Order: sequence, then C-alpha cells, then structure tokens
Amino acid sequence: MIRQLTKGIRRRRLFHAAVRLVIAAVMLAVLAPDLSRLVRGPADLYTLDPAGLEGQYVSARVDIIYGWYAETVRASGTDREQTVRREYIIPVGSTEYMGMEVHARQFAAAQAVLDTTDAVLHGTAESLDGSQVIVTGTVRRMDSQTRQYFQQAAGLAGYSARERSRFLPLVLVEGQVGSLTLPELGLGLAAFGFFALSGLLYLVQGIRCQGPEQPVAYLQAAAGDSAPLLRDELESFYRQTRPLGRLRANCRWLLCEDGADSWLLYNRDVAWVYAEPAGRQYQVVVCARSPAGRRLRRRYRIRARNAAEAEQLLDLLRPLLPEAVFGYDPRWEPLYQASPARFCRDIKARQQAEHTAAARRGARNGWPESSQ
Repeated sequence: MIRQLTKGIRRRRLFHAAVRLVIAAVMLAVLAPDLSRLVRGPADLYTLDPAGLEGQYVSARVDIIYGWYAETVRASGTDREQTVRREYIIPVGSTEYMGMEVHARQFAAAQAVLDTTDAVLHGTAESLDGSQVIVTGTVRRMDSQTRQYFQQAAGLAGYSARERSRFLPLVLVEGQVGSLTLPELGLGLAAFGFFALSGLLYLVQGIRCQGPEQPVAYLQAAAGDSAPLLRDELESFYRQTRPLGRLRANCRWLLCEDGADSWLLYNRDVAWVYAEPAGRQYQVVVCARSPAGRRLRRRYRIRARNAAEAEQLLDLLRPLLPEAVFGYDPRWEPLYQASPARFCRDIKARQQAEHTAAARRGARNGWPESSQ
C-alpha cells in the first residue's frame, strides 16, 4: 500500500517538475537574447555604423539635439494630460539623423542640450556649453505614424529635401533592452527563477520520495515488532477495498489517498467525525484520539465535491466507527481540546445525562416515559 501511494506521489511530483522546467526553458529561450545584451553591456552609439544600428543595445552621451517631433501624454488623476515621453532629433554617424526617446525625468537635461544647440545654430553662442543627456536603450525602427511626425518636424524646421533624406527611420528608446524594458526583464527573470527553482525542488522531492509522511510515521509508531504482519494486512486491505472518492475503509482501517497529504488511522483511534463547508466544496473532518507516538488533537480531512458526497462518506463511516461521535456541536470543542482520548466517553456521558434529564422532565409533566 505504501508503495502504491509513493508511486502516485512520485509521478505527480515528477509531472509538476517537468511542467515547471519546460516553462522555465521556454522563458529562458525568450529572455536569452535580451539577457545577453544586458550582460555584454551597451555599445557606444557614436562608434557604430549607422547602417547596422537597428536592434543594437547602446548608450549615448548626447550633446546636440535639433528639436523634438513627438511626445506621449497620459491623463493624470485630475483629468489633466501629462507628458511622459518625448522624442528628439539627434545626429548620428557623419551626416545622418535619428530619433531619441527619453522619459520625463530627462526632459530638463534634454531641453538644456536643445537650448545650447539652438544658440549655436542661431549664432547667439560660439560653442556648446557642455550640456549633455545620457541615454541607454535599444535602437528600434519607427512605426509609420512616428516616421510621419519625424518628417513633418523636419519640414517645419526648414530642412531641405536632401537633408531629410538623411533622416534614418530609427529611434533610440531609453530603458529598452532588446524587446523588453528593464522592469519587464526583471519580472521575466523573477518568473524564470520561480519556475526553475520550483521545478528543481519537485524533481528532487520526486526522486527522493519516501512515501506520504503521516502513514509512514503512523505505522512506525503503531506497528512495533509486528510491522511485517501489519504491512501484509494493509496490502490486503488496499487490494480488497474500493475507494469512495479519496477514502478507503473497512472495519479496521481508514485510508485517505490525497498525495503527500494521505493519511491512515486505525478505526479505534477515531474520536469525532463531522462534515463542514470548505470554500465551494465540502470536507469530512476526522478527529483522532492520541495514538502512541503521534501528536495530540490532530484533525484529518477528506475532501468531497459537494454536500451529497460528504453525506455519502459519513454514511460509509458510521457503521465502521461505532465508538466515534458524529456531528458537530461547538460546545464539544473544549472537550476535544482538553482530552481527545476521553472525548467520546465525555460526550456520551453528557448525552446520556441530557437524555435522563429530559425523561425526568417528561415524567413530571405526566408524559409517558417512553413512547417508542
């Protein structure tokens, strides 16, 4: 029996390990190109050939900005629009131009570079004043709408057709590493780590599985020198009983098959049984006495799909557990907490006292002592 339970647990754990490790492998394959860019670090934008810029992870110290052509706005909580990103025109290579998208935190620095560039172009300053904005990200191809904004801004700025022909349809996107932003890459790595580590944990647990903890420990405590005979009895019990849901039972044993949460009890070690809702399902709670070597006040649960299945389980257990108390009364909780071993005797003594008291009240009122 323990062998069959162990095989079931091992299969489930190895299945979970395989699923998680496959997901981790797929995530690693998706993240690998961007991770390799991040590990290698950004290249210097101004050392690369403009013809091969697309897709490159680069960093640039930009000290010349000719203007901006597009911005991204977002509605704030007060229904006012707030600019969160802006795209500027910057030089690249010897004669070409491209776009550069920066976040709002860099607007002030970008505006300082734009002002000093404008001053030099209009002759109000002889040279650049050293202002610069540092941007690290990935060079991506512009979409058609952004390219249209780019060309419109170039026309309004007075660039000739020849100059506009040197505008590359590329934009350096700040904070982008390949196809992902840094926060997205961080989340991807965290998810990869979760699936990889949990998959490895399931794999190790599946390989080293020694069986469900409670039945193994319970049998070790209860069997003593008769362990071989007890194992033979349990094997016979497992073959000859048919499960009702997760439960197998006969006049001597109860076994709940629930993976690593499987449990086993002698019938005589059961003190109290009742059903209760558990979310959208039901469960039958089996409260144990104090078996040798086991912790006191331990409750075991049998999951049921609905109230009808829970009632079927109770109907199966009632004739098999004649000494146990069935049903739930909150007044019984202190008695069980105080002494699980004496619980059945205390409850039956209380029930007998209540029955005797009711019979005496009926006799005083002139009722027959028994109408049955």
